Amino acid sequence: MDTLYITKKDWDSFIKGKAEICNIFAPFEYERRLFYNRASPDIEKDIVYNRVRTVEPLKIFFAPFKERVFPEVDEIPEIVIMGVTTCDINGLKIMDRVFMGDDYKDPNYTNRREKTLIISSDCLSPYPTCFCELVGIHPYPYDGFDLNISIFEDGVLVDIGSDKGRSFIGEDQKFLQASREQINKREQNRNKISAMIKESNRAFDFVDITTKLKGAYHTELWKLPKDIENCVQCGSCTNNCPSCVCFLIEDTGSQETMKKVKVWDSCLFPGYARMAAGVSPRPTLYDRYANRLLCKYWYLVENYGKTGCTGCGRCIDGCAGKIDKRKILTEVLREKTAIR
Repeated sequence: MDTLYITKKDWDSFIKGKAEICNIFAPFEYERRLFYNRASPDIEKDIVYNRVRTVEPLKIFFAPFKERVFPEVDEIPEIVIMGVTTCDINGLKIMDRVFMGDDYKDPNYTNRREKTLIISSDCLSPYPTCFCELVGIHPYPYDGFDLNISIFEDGVLVDIGSDKGRSFIGEDQKFLQASREQINKREQNRNKISAMIKESNRAFDFVDITTKLKGAYHTELWKLPKDIENCVQCGSCTNNCPSCVCFLIEDTGSQETMKKVKVWDSCLFPGYARMAAGVSPRPTLYDRYANRLLCKYWYLVENYGKTGCTGCGRCIDGCAGKIDKRKILTEVLREKTAIR
């Protein structure tokens, strides 16, 4: 992988020029949190680099909350998304497997993926709720991007991850080959952040979590962590999750036209998976809460070979009941081990 260097001043000028001809979305700060917004040439200087993930997950660009799936969406524009963190990139890998990996490929999703250029960045200021290291992910991307940028001092290191990324840079002579000293310094910064995340999550036990969770679907086991009782089944955790993919199909239209619309669903909703005559395989909150976590750490691993959780912490930050799933999982695993 080629790693290039450009001064911060020249990088800002480069992005300003691109913003004049491309649809660029980047992180901007609002009330001390980061949100995606359109980066027009006059506000490109306000783009936030290398801090932390945005409030909204990356999946909103590829699988909108509600969209028409039949007839297919006619026009999908080309866009550039900046500031993508590794937790969202790993969530996108699950999305790709679900919507592009098998015989049936979601045409809208596939089209958006092909027309999107991803510029990721290192995460240097993770939230206390971030725990990517617990699930084997580092706070910096190592693949899955077209370009990755690392800001330090007065310059920018740019990793080229694809031909699309190389084409985006083009023949700009301001990009130079990075030195070994610059790359080593970045590695030192990255290692510090990784160590910090590990330290802040020292109280939680995720070691060999998939193996330990197998068979942990008994309702009584999930009644033990009292915090689960605070769940209001609002779906915030699943909506904010970068890898949750469940949806409903609604038939709408008139006598003349028929439309099928895809809408996000949540496995915590009481009506989720409800069958004829109102029968539900997960009738209680505890059943549904267990299913959500078992899906992330067991079912998805068996189906796709990847842990569904990326450690972004959005489910913790957005929980109306103030539930920390790191604590829930640690309690359940310890109790399950004690029962044995």
